[in-house]
Amino acid sequence: MIRTLAFSVLALSAMSPMASAACDISDTKCAVNGGKCNIKFRNRTGDSGGSDGGSNLDQRSSAQTVNVKARKRNGDKAGNKLSIEAAASGSMNFDKKAKKNFQDVRLYSKMNGDYVGAVIMSCEEIKAVLNGSGTCKIFHGTKHSSKTEKEFFIGYQCDGGNVGGPTGNHG
Repeated sequence: MIRTLAFSVLALSAMSPMASAACDISDTKCAVNGGKCNIKFRNRTGDSGGSDGGSNLDQRSSAQTVNVKARKRNGDKAGNKLSIEAAASGSMNFDKKAKKNFQDVRLYSKMNGDYVGAVIMSCEEIKAVLNGSGTCKIFHGTKHSSKTEKEFFIGYQCDGGNVGGPTGNHG
C-alpha cells in the first residue's frame, strides 16, 4: 500500500509542469544565434515629438530619469534595474533576466515628487523587440481619457517588432 502510494505521488509529480522561466526568450533571434539578448532603451522624455506612434499618448517634452525594471511574477525585480537620465541610453541584458525568471518589464518615473503613470512591456513585446532591432525609445506623454487617474504616463516605441505602448497596459 505504501509502495503504491509513493509510486502514485512520483507519477503525479513527473506529470506536473516543470518550473521554468516566466518569459522564455530561448527562441528569439539573438538566443538562437548565440548572441547577447539586449534591448537598448533611449530616454527621449526631453524631446517634443517623434516617439509616440504605437501608443495612445500624445508626446510631451518633460525631461526626467526613467527606471526600467525587469520583474518576476510576484512583482519583485529580477536583477538590477536601469535608471536612465534624459537624453541618455541604457541596455538591459535579457539573458541574465531570463535566469532570474523575469515576467515583464516595468517603465516608470517620478516627476516633482509624484509618480508618472508606469507602463508594462509584456514578454511577447520583449521577444518581438529582441527579434527586431533591439532598441526602444522611452517618452513622456499625456492621455486623452478623462477616466484615467493620472494625466501623465511613460510610453515606449520600439524599432523592429512593431512594439509601442501604452495601449492599455499600465502598471
